[in-house]
Amino acid sequence: MKIAVPVKDESLEIFTRTGRAPYFAIFEFDGREFKLLGLNENTHAQEHDHEHGHQEEHTADEVAHHHKHVKASKLSGVDYIIVRALGPNMEDALRMEGVKIIKISKKDGDKADEVLEKIKEKLK
Repeated sequence: MKIAVPVKDESLEIFTRTGRAPYFAIFEFDGREFKLLGLNENTHAQEHDHEHGHQEEHTADEVAHHHKHVKASKLSGVDYIIVRALGPNMEDALRMEGVKIIKISKKDGDKADEVLEKIKEKLK
């Protein structure tokens, strides 16, 4: 199975706001171990990097806009995404792609690999 984690960069530091994360780290999980497949650029963050603090309305048009970016960021085929914070537009767009959402908190860790180890049982 494939799992996406919103991250800052190659350090795999978790990025809190999913829709604004610069990258999605994509991992493959075989039931025992996680293997990093790569980092996918988040096209939504690239397009909106000048709008920090802007809250989009929850409308069908905004969900469609986010869905376009979910596909462009190559999240199709991902089974799960691990998130700290997720806006309603991105949540709906991910669900449209069939991606299951697992919410975590800061206490679960700061790096993708440590968080994945903690939530491993939820993936079986």
